[in-house]
Order: sequence, then C-alpha cells, then structure tokens
Amino acid sequence: MAETVLYEVKNRIAYITLNRPQKLNAFNIEMSYALREAWKRFESDPEAQVAILSGNGPSFSVGVDLTDPDRQEAKPWQYHEAYPPNGTALFKPIVGAVRGYALGQGYLIAVTGCDITIASENALFGYPEGRAGVAQIPPQYVPYMPFKIALEFMLLAWKGGRLMDAGRAMRFGLVNDVVPDPDLMAEAEKWAELLKKVPPLYIRSVKYGYYTQTERAARKTEREYVEYVLPQELSEDRQEAIRAFKEKREPLFKGK
Repeated sequence: MAETVLYEVKNRIAYITLNRPQKLNAFNIEMSYALREAWKRFESDPEAQVAILSGNGPSFSVGVDLTDPDRQEAKPWQYHEAYPPNGTALFKPIVGAVRGYALGQGYLIAVTGCDITIASENALFGYPEGRAGVAQIPPQYVPYMPFKIALEFMLLAWKGGRLMDAGRAMRFGLVNDVVPDPDLMAEAEKWAELLKKVPPLYIRSVKYGYYTQTERAARKTEREYVEYVLPQELSEDRQEAIRAFKEKREPLFKGK
C-alpha cells in the first residue's frame, strides 16, 4: 500500500504531500494519523526549517472520505489528528500550496492550519460536509471571514452550490497569494525561502502568540458543541444524509 503522506527534505524545506490522489486526497483515519506523525517529524527534524504542504494530483484535499469503511466507526476527533498543533507543539512555519479542491477538513488545514497559503488560480474552497449533514463548530472554519460570507460558506459552499474560488478567497484574506497553476510550487518555495531568513525563535514566539489566542477562543465553543452540535451528530437526519450522499440520491429528512 502506498504511503498516504509523503515526507522529503530538500534545502532545509520539508515537502509534506497528501498522497491519496485516487480519492482526491480525501482523509481517512490512516492519512489523518500519518499527517499527525509528519508534523511531529517536521518539528523535531534538525534538517527542516520550513514545510510546504501540498496534495498529490489535481486537488489539495476534498475533506473527510465519507465513503471509507472506517467512517462508520471513526470519531470526528480522529480525523482532527491531522490538524497541525500550531503554537502548542509545532512552531516551525508551514506554507500551503493549494490547487483544485480544498474542501471541509482539506480547507481547514490549507487555510487555518498553514501559516502562509498560496493558491493556484484553479483552487476552490468549500464545506461540502454541510450538504451531508456533518456538523462542525463554525468558528473553527471561518475565523477570518465577514459574518455574512461565513454563513454563506457554512451553508452553501458545496459542489453545485457556491464554492469559493481563489480570487474571492484572496479578497477575504483566506490566502496570501494566487498564482497560475504551473507556478504554484515555485511560488510556495519563494515564500519558504523568505521564511528561512527569519530567526526561528522569533517565528516560534509569533506562532505561540497568535495560535494560543485562537485556542483560548476555541475553548469557549465547548458548551455550544455539547448543546447544539453533538445532538445533530447523533441525529437520524445525519445518518440519512450520509446514506443519501453514498447512494447519490436526495435525502429524506425527518427533523430528528
């Protein structure tokens, strides 16, 4: 079986690559844990100063693989293991190189998990899990968006709805730059080279300050999760949404 996450260091840059191209790099548990281990390896690697995260194939990642067998037994937190522990256990800088789809968890890691995000002109950002009834805490996904755009994103950013293109993502500050697709990796490497010129301890202090503030804000959502999100996670409608998604049919919701 091919490795689901590739790790290679060249010129003090760690190239971390999501490697399920046949599934558009959708996250199963194996890939989620493999990316977790890649972050640990990167932080402790004396030969790596900056990381570039990308996806093998035409898309960065379409999010959690709802068709994977482990989806029936897995818990949401197991997929979240893929998220880089910025500011708490990971202090080196990460540049995201994003082409094609960056959806759901793929969006979360590409935009809120990478310190710098470079997007191809063909990049599309969205939250298709909403169409399948998979609830999340919205502030986790939309910390940089205006209120109305955030609501639109959480409710309608799925294929056939209103996915966000790279230009619009740039206008709302979700990415740092947009470049032609053939130039994507070269541009990411330019940003990585700039980051190599910044003192590592300074980067550590900046990441600690910014990400721990976000972490404290996220803790405030725990009560909202228990009261509003968890009941939806356990609902009959959620299971019906997942079945309908797999069977490629319209769901029949009962409101319970």
